[in-house]
Amino acid sequence: MDIGFSFWTESFFRSIPELVGWTAGIVLAVIMLRRGGGRAEKMLLVACCLFFIMQLFNPFVNQIYSSLVEKENMSYLDTARTYGLIRMVYSVVLGIPGIVLIIWAFWIKFRVKKPEAA
Repeated sequence: MDIGFSFWTESFFRSIPELVGWTAGIVLAVIMLRRGGGRAEKMLLVACCLFFIMQLFNPFVNQIYSSLVEKENMSYLDTARTYGLIRMVYSVVLGIPGIVLIIWAFWIKFRVKKPEAA
């Protein structure tokens, strides 16, 4: 248990810079929303929250990997397949929507509107 806990804390401390960055993104998105932001700011807030949650649960996903490695009845190939599947589902559920929302938010915010012809 002690090895698993130390692995978890080490993994958590590695993700602190990303957690701080996404927290700053959440704070800035909330400030922009309170100052009259629109749809782009809402999407930015949701994307920052998704990435924050992803970084928050990253140590737990790494803990799953360490517990799979400790099992004696699984081969390395089965362990790698299982961890790869877990990581893929984790990334598809949280990562891809976050990327799409950030790109969409910036596209909405900074698109160039064509002047209307008189």
